[in-house]
Amino acid sequence: MSPTVTLKIVPNVSEEQILKIPEGATYESLLNILDINEETVLVLKDGEAVPLDGTVVSSNLEILYIASGG
Repeated sequence: MSPTVTLKIVPNVSEEQILKIPEGATYESLLNILDINEETVLVLKDGEAVPLDGTVVSSNLEILYIASGG
């Protein structure tokens, strides 16, 4: 069964999205599906950072854009 995630993208999207993800998809492939550059965000599952090569499971996810500057 394909995992279902509740996704919130901060700060770009204020509303949560519910997505069905292909079975065996990684967090990296999820970012590719969403057309998000993996170098600009952190993926948080229940408030904890996840490795991009980890397999997506049904959960609450937050994609947090990070800023850096000099």
